[in-house]
Amino acid sequence: MYNILRIIAANTCGEGSVSTALIGSGGCYSEGIYGLLGLGIDVLTILIGAASVIGLIISGIQYATSSGEPATVTKAKRRIIEIVIGIALYGLFYAIMRFLIPGWS
Repeated sequence: MYNILRIIAANTCGEGSVSTALIGSGGCYSEGIYGLLGLGIDVLTILIGAASVIGLIISGIQYATSSGEPATVTKAKRRIIEIVIGIALYGLFYAIMRFLIPGWS
């Protein structure tokens, strides 16, 4: 019974590796859990960046086509300010994570 549990619990990726379906090369990620966490944050950064650019484009179009209507101009400006604040907060989160996660480069 003990040998069966040892075989089931064996890490097939090797010492310090994490088995994952997210990474190619046989499903093993050799950077460990901190590297995997860093990879997740990098992917999140790309997604937030893309969403921010799309939001800024939409808000800019809304601002440009408002024809001076005060309610539409205010709504577009508020959305642009909220996007910029969101980018700044994510930048702070990213900086804190870079500091906290050891060996993330």
